Amino acid sequence: MTATISSASSTPAALAPLFEPITLGNVQIRNRVVMTGHGTGMAKDYLPSDQHVAYYRERAMGGAGLIGMAFPQIHPTSQDVPGEPHSYNPAIVPGLRKIADAVHEHGARIVMQLGHGGRQGHSTFTGRALWSPSNTPCPFNLEMPKEMELEDIDEIVDAHAVGARHAKAGGMDGVEIHSGYGGYLLASFLSPFSNHRLDEYGGSLENRMRIMLRVIDAVREEVGPDYLVGMNLQGHDYSPGGLEVSDAQKIAQACVATGKIDYICVKAATYNEAHQNVPDMQHPKRIWESLAAAVRSVVDVPVIAVGRINEPADAAEILALGHADMVAMTRQQIADPETVNKMREGRVEEIRRCIGCNQGCIDRLFSVTHSSCVHNPAAGFEQELGIGTLVQAVFRRRVVIIGAGPAGMKAAEIAAQQGHEVILIDRRNRTGGQLRIAAKIKGRSEIGQVIDHLDVMIAKHGVDLRLGWSPTADEILAMQPDHVIVATGSAPSGDIVGNLAQGIRHTPGLDQDHVVSVWDVLDEGKAVGDRVAIVDDGEGGWKGIGLALQMREEGRHVEFITPLPYVGSKLGPFSANLAVPRVLASGMVTRPFSTLTGVDGSTLHVRERGVDTTLPDIDTVVLAGWHRPVVDLYFELKSRGISLERVGDAIASRTMLEAVHEGERAARRIPNAAMSTSARTADSSARVVEVAR
Repeated sequence: MTATISSASSTPAALAPLFEPITLGNVQIRNRVVMTGHGTGMAKDYLPSDQHVAYYRERAMGGAGLIGMAFPQIHPTSQDVPGEPHSYNPAIVPGLRKIADAVHEHGARIVMQLGHGGRQGHSTFTGRALWSPSNTPCPFNLEMPKEMELEDIDEIVDAHAVGARHAKAGGMDGVEIHSGYGGYLLASFLSPFSNHRLDEYGGSLENRMRIMLRVIDAVREEVGPDYLVGMNLQGHDYSPGGLEVSDAQKIAQACVATGKIDYICVKAATYNEAHQNVPDMQHPKRIWESLAAAVRSVVDVPVIAVGRINEPADAAEILALGHADMVAMTRQQIADPETVNKMREGRVEEIRRCIGCNQGCIDRLFSVTHSSCVHNPAAGFEQELGIGTLVQAVFRRRVVIIGAGPAGMKAAEIAAQQGHEVILIDRRNRTGGQLRIAAKIKGRSEIGQVIDHLDVMIAKHGVDLRLGWSPTADEILAMQPDHVIVATGSAPSGDIVGNLAQGIRHTPGLDQDHVVSVWDVLDEGKAVGDRVAIVDDGEGGWKGIGLALQMREEGRHVEFITPLPYVGSKLGPFSANLAVPRVLASGMVTRPFSTLTGVDGSTLHVRERGVDTTLPDIDTVVLAGWHRPVVDLYFELKSRGISLERVGDAIASRTMLEAVHEGERAARRIPNAAMSTSARTADSSARVVEVAR
């Protein structure tokens, strides 16, 4: 391993290890911060797109040392989602060249992954049977694969070499052999959890490694001795009969013993434990650090640590402890592509933290669209919203924003950055709206970091924040705004919205004192009895699930009523892979395909799978369903004919992603043309000043 150390005197001392250069193979990397390969869903016709170029350029501009491009598919039998390129197609080369040039222009390096989904792909996208070492379905995707024949194995080995050839021709600094982790094709050969073969590619660890070692040989022969080649390796299967840490160490040693691997990136889990593939906030931070440390202790090439590393101090400590040579802050750099620059410049408080929700990144890929981020609207939209796209206002406007939840705060931040005078108002004595309430659920506190970041930014950009005030339309108009953004959010409906599908417009008994909302419990501190019914009406989100799990931990008896097929069915698939077992293990009683039709004292009337039944002895009913938008003020202002827009839940109750994204876009739409004097009063006309460009 070759590493070059340089001074980082302008960087806070504790973070200095992050900015030491390092050499991987023959490639100089400017610092120790990595953005590992991850699905983006940005390919167009299975080729790199201009969206890719902008996405990776933004992370290079933000200071990343090494970037991974994932997950170009090496073979026609592999495709997880339509939005990833085909590395076996020579037409990929010009697009790769554009990406590489954009990254190199800003001083970063980039490697392209070589991947095959194996039994964890989808034949829907390929029209071919999946390939796997054995004809055993993936426990997550549940599709029967073909057991690969020897000629198929030869074809896959050759396909890795072809992909490497195209990566090199496309100007990539190196390639990373992907499928050594996660249960993808090569990993499925390595692990006895998925490899049940009886020939020379199954049985002993030596046999199971055979295809991986052949791939390493083929790739190195194709690219030559001086090209960067890395390995993405599994540190632990966390699956029955799978690989242990000691196995991972032996596999890593075998890879390095070839003399053909320049670094190892250590991850973990298979689709049997899919929640660990992209670990959300249900998991601890630095989740796989110990695995990287174990591999590093037995090899002499640089090792990259991965897994919920989003705090600068954590990243630096991992290096200082000698647990890894580089740290991957991947989702963190989706949330804030300028993370590295902000660390270097001592602006740590301005970093937009990844909250580990998965809603904007991996969950969107399962919806067959490109990735983004719940509180970085520019992620995936860099061409429209990225660095350098925010234009200063020609005319400074007075912008009044009603509602200091995530939508209103984001709108305020962006409007102020453009140079407008911004007044942000909220009826509560705190910022954050519903996110502050959601963050009170045990295990969900990281959600509050969305608001923490916006608090910092609206203060930095001089937003006039007025809390504890619920203004009337007349009071808003008296402020002589040039534009108003209504972000009043939504509130519990006081009814069960899902009952409308059952022909029940007003559910009887909901006006009783022991019938409360999630807000009442978390925000108002209303007492909850020992026997609780959580009522979801199809909204299916974390507010009901999280509160139910918390109450079970507190020792309460919980009945969970939902019209959905199971509790957690609307969560993102990786998050649900852990949340649903947690629900089942908690001991709560779940009642799927059920609707609350009435409350009569301590007795609940429930329509369960089409049959009317009763639940006796319920102390507290907690409504955890759909909200309705708070719109009275919006329509009153609209009737006055002023320049106006509403955003977020004030339009319809949705998620924090829509709130934040709509807040940013609304701020960018603030009318900025010169107004005629007949269209405004003398006082307000005096405020329309041209901003120096």
